Amino acid sequence: MQFIPKPKRFKPLAPRFLEREYGIEFNKWEFQILSEFNQAKKANYPTISGRVITNPRLGSTQFLLIPALHLIQDFVICECPPSMVVPASGSYVTVKGKKKCFQDHCKIMVEDIIHAKFEAPKPEIGFKDFQELLFLQWNGIDSPLRELLGFEFVSCPPLFALRQVGGLNLSLYDGTGMGLSKKILRYFRNIIPSEIIKGKSSVIDIPTISIRIRVPSFPWSFKTSDVDRQLNPQLLEFLHNRKSRKFSEISVGLGTDKSAPLSLYEQPLTAVDQPAILPSSTEKRPLKIDPPFEITKYIITSHLWHPTIGESQEDINKILEEASSKLIRLAEDFDVPHLIRRYALFDPNYYGKPQSILRIALASARAQCKDKIDSNWVMQVFYNYYLENMKTIFESWEDLITSKGVELVSITNELDRQLLKFITNNETKETGVGFHLIQGQFFNRNDFELRRALERLQKSGKIYEIKRDVFRSVPL
Repeated sequence: MQFIPKPKRFKPLAPRFLEREYGIEFNKWEFQILSEFNQAKKANYPTISGRVITNPRLGSTQFLLIPALHLIQDFVICECPPSMVVPASGSYVTVKGKKKCFQDHCKIMVEDIIHAKFEAPKPEIGFKDFQELLFLQWNGIDSPLRELLGFEFVSCPPLFALRQVGGLNLSLYDGTGMGLSKKILRYFRNIIPSEIIKGKSSVIDIPTISIRIRVPSFPWSFKTSDVDRQLNPQLLEFLHNRKSRKFSEISVGLGTDKSAPLSLYEQPLTAVDQPAILPSSTEKRPLKIDPPFEITKYIITSHLWHPTIGESQEDINKILEEASSKLIRLAEDFDVPHLIRRYALFDPNYYGKPQSILRIALASARAQCKDKIDSNWVMQVFYNYYLENMKTIFESWEDLITSKGVELVSITNELDRQLLKFITNNETKETGVGFHLIQGQFFNRNDFELRRALERLQKSGKIYEIKRDVFRSVPL
């Protein structure tokens, strides 16, 4: 009698980033710049382009040049004369000079440095193809949720005007009743290289000079959390402040087994850019396949694009103000009670849901390889994704978005009443009321009292901040 061994359970390959070694794991453009870098090194007087890595252990006149910030397969040490300024770490430059070779590395005695512009390549697949691969094992997820989940991986660049890191955050409620919202978020984590998620940095060893140079980690990370348990305080703080020392972009997916929040003021709902509902039609296909290499390759390439908004800070302020007006009209159109509270679903403050609309617009622009967007692009994204998703939210949570689901707040403080009256009487269709005007009117009150009163009015949904220290009343 012959016993047939029990078949081993299928275990998909873990995607790799820093430890990639096979050709299929790399983009064509990555092979090209690695080849060009290696060829340039062979010349006696090379002209070579790459990214600068500075390190105190290299001294004040030397730096490392690598093909790209994530490609450490090749490098060259560059030594500048004492009179030459060493370029900033991370900058893209072209170096010219004489080459010297040692046992395990080459050195260029720099004669000239030119600050060059890196032309970002386009991904080898488009955003629609990326979505097909992302949802390869999932059925029943349609637009706009399909795009919003895809935008989390495309991410958006940092919002320097608001001093916030980039990224897109979603809370995913479960309309299936089978806990698939958490499962799909876990699935997403498993198809992204762990080095990217954990922010693992790479190291270049140069034994002959006893130096190890640490190279920055990938600038984006993807975090997930089960919000049916207690939210991690650090994650909650990030969701509110959008600041990070390690990453310049972080996308967060919050998963829950619930089909709707208990109130409009729950943290998983208010702290993200968009709530979303996984439809009842969602199902996981029983496929035993490895994660497609194209997913990692697409993420690497798309993050080389850094679209910007408008021409100036004033353009950004106008777009944020327009987005605020859209949110207020949205609440009116769907007959939502007039109260719009800070941190709530319809928060019109410039740092609230308007900046979330900007994030979706920038992610959409990055997915289309656009360098710059304007107000028209932002508003089109608002209608195509933000508004369409909110329609689903309204239909699903109709009982919640009523006066029963909104906390009514009355004004009992006399200073608050006077402040609201002053703002209402002095605002125009074009402008709000600046804090300096409020200081002038209420000269007998200190700044601390005034800001506390303004904060109470914002939290009670009576006013909103259209830009820093400029306020406008919320129409009844």
